[in-house]
Amino acid sequence: MKKQTLSWTIVSSLLAASQAAWAASFVVQDIQVSGLDRVAQATVLNYLPARVGQAFDDNRSAAAIRALYDTGLFDDVQLARQGDVLVVTVVERPTIGEINISGNSKLPTEQLLQALKAANVGKGDMLDKAALLKMQRELEAQYLTMGHYGVKVDTTIEPLANNRAKVNIAVKEGGIARIKQVKIVGNKAFSEQELLSQLELGTPRTLSIPMLSSRDKFAKEKLVGDLEALNSFYRDRGYLNFEIVSTQVSLTPDKQGVFITISVNEGDQYKIGTVDVYGVERLTKQQVQDSMKLRQGEVFSQKALEESRKNLSTYLGEQGYAFSKIGAKPDIDEARKIVNISLNVDSGKRTYVRRINIRGNNRTKDEVYRRELRQLESSWFAAEQLERSKVRLQRLPYVEEVRITTEPVAGTPDQVDLNVIVSERSSNQFRIGAGYSQSQGLLVNLAVTQDNFMGTGKQLEVNIDNSESNRNFLISYDNPYYTPEGLSRGFSIYYNEYDAEAEDISAYASDKFGANVKFAFPLSENDSVSFTAGAEQRKIILGTAPADHIKEFTDKHGLEYKQLPLTLSYVHDTRNRSIFPNAGQRHRLSIQSALPGSDLQYTKFAYDGAFYKAITDDVTFSLKAKVAVGKGQGDLDGLPFFEKYTAGGIRSVRGYEQNSLGPLDSKGDAKGGDALLTTTAEVLFPMPLASDVKSVKMSAFVDAGNVFDTSDNFDSAEIRYSAGLGVVWLSPIGPFEVSYAKPLNAKDGDKEQSLQFSIGASF
Repeated sequence: MKKQTLSWTIVSSLLAASQAAWAASFVVQDIQVSGLDRVAQATVLNYLPARVGQAFDDNRSAAAIRALYDTGLFDDVQLARQGDVLVVTVVERPTIGEINISGNSKLPTEQLLQALKAANVGKGDMLDKAALLKMQRELEAQYLTMGHYGVKVDTTIEPLANNRAKVNIAVKEGGIARIKQVKIVGNKAFSEQELLSQLELGTPRTLSIPMLSSRDKFAKEKLVGDLEALNSFYRDRGYLNFEIVSTQVSLTPDKQGVFITISVNEGDQYKIGTVDVYGVERLTKQQVQDSMKLRQGEVFSQKALEESRKNLSTYLGEQGYAFSKIGAKPDIDEARKIVNISLNVDSGKRTYVRRINIRGNNRTKDEVYRRELRQLESSWFAAEQLERSKVRLQRLPYVEEVRITTEPVAGTPDQVDLNVIVSERSSNQFRIGAGYSQSQGLLVNLAVTQDNFMGTGKQLEVNIDNSESNRNFLISYDNPYYTPEGLSRGFSIYYNEYDAEAEDISAYASDKFGANVKFAFPLSENDSVSFTAGAEQRKIILGTAPADHIKEFTDKHGLEYKQLPLTLSYVHDTRNRSIFPNAGQRHRLSIQSALPGSDLQYTKFAYDGAFYKAITDDVTFSLKAKVAVGKGQGDLDGLPFFEKYTAGGIRSVRGYEQNSLGPLDSKGDAKGGDALLTTTAEVLFPMPLASDVKSVKMSAFVDAGNVFDTSDNFDSAEIRYSAGLGVVWLSPIGPFEVSYAKPLNAKDGDKEQSLQFSIGASF
């Protein structure tokens, strides 16, 4: 107690002495500044609230010291009086000479240095300890958002010569905090396991790969989303009074483990009573009934209510009412536990489109996109036509994504402007180089491919390549809008040298030269027909020991053939995009035959179909099938040996060597057949650790198929099956596909090949 009294006495004496020194006001006759090194004296005098000729006392002293401290230039400021001279003594803050950052692996050093510099903590800046401390806290906060709850950032300062300082920032990132347990208490209607399955956060699922799973990485924003998911889960099942009572998040002492406890109060379940809809004069009774997903006596569902409102809005949008409002008023009967619902429809004024703005088309002419639009300017707004326009744009091979936004016209409530925002993908490719393919051997390639030639939407391809089995020269051109009505026209000229023996088919080679012209006619938004007519000259070069069926064919029909092929096709396509679709179907029927004047008369029939269904926003299920049959005519018993179907490889039944399935010739090689059946069931999903990269997709698949001598020889027991994983990457040089598959029912003599790849994957 005596020591405390003595301390207060000393402090009081010092304060009294200080006040006595300044008690008498004096007029400043001169100002002297000492301790300056880099800071100019004029800078101090400019910030100092004292001037020669002015009176100065203790009240001004505190303000003067505070003003100089606030400049951030000094670590210490003292004022003294010598007669009528005001003496200012300062200690300058050191400048930062070096910054060393260590221990950081998750955040790059360059990124941290840029953040420090933005906060005026960089080389050459004055050392501001407050700013440095703030940046230290912000750095720790960044690590916390990444789940590093054990992070620790230490800062030390070392003096250097010439009043400079070295700043050392040592980061101890610690491990990522992993969720050890998520517990839900208070639930009675649903099991804890069912509720946990609704959450994004939790312990890794049974079949997941722990190193690739992010489910157990705790993040506050994910927790908020999970709580909302729980709320939606209960409301969609009639629990209107459901509430989350509390959420407790605790860390283990080492800050590496997270335990989450969510306490809920379910409340009672409610069913739907009456459902009344008002203000629907512009809709038919059938449209109203089709819109309603709410049924009297069923359990109330918030999701069903929103779907009903959305459906009503969609029907009104098809009639041009772009800004309809559907209000929902629930009337809860607590005694009977029912909800009577009233929907009030305000259609607003009928709207028409004033202007359509195309944005994001950096490479493509405006008219190329406008010709795909089904919603027109100066016409009534139609939601159905707007959606159709979006789908047509997304089907273009040079379009990655399309967004269409609606903007009301100021001062005119019955008009809107549409903004069509296009995200374009590169469609103009130039490729020169060499490579290797399992099916083609050594590749030498020179190609120019433009799906959007000069921004006109026309397609141009010039391709010269050389491999062990194929030598190609191709020039192809296609104009999808040869006429304004959408008639397309294209042509191609080609030369091909093909060595079948290099692809393990049979001992022969084929040289062909030809040209064709193609026209396609749209029948409707989803249907089109096309025909391709051409002329071709083919020459067969037999190997040293050709298979018997080839020798017999060439002995009978010769080695050179003139052909006039004609192909008719019908396509029904409802896919929402051409690359990586997640909804819709595509079916193609075709017949190819030889026109009179051809040396060989035969006909080929084919069906090629695909079905796509979104499982989630990022996961898609697809089912594909191909059936083809060929028939010989005249003196041909079947298809010419060089026109037969083949199977096996990355484009048909993966896990088996390219073109290795089906009947064998006298040499034991696959000779192809007149009938083909292949099918694929596939689930596509984002690639782990690269889910934001839209150009890469992974898949899990099951393939099945084979070829047969004729359709009469079809035997289901001969169908081959395989299963595996695949990756498709839309690379700058074209689609790149790789797969790993294992045959499920391979038989003796089958040629297996698990790892396969290809450039130029088909969709």
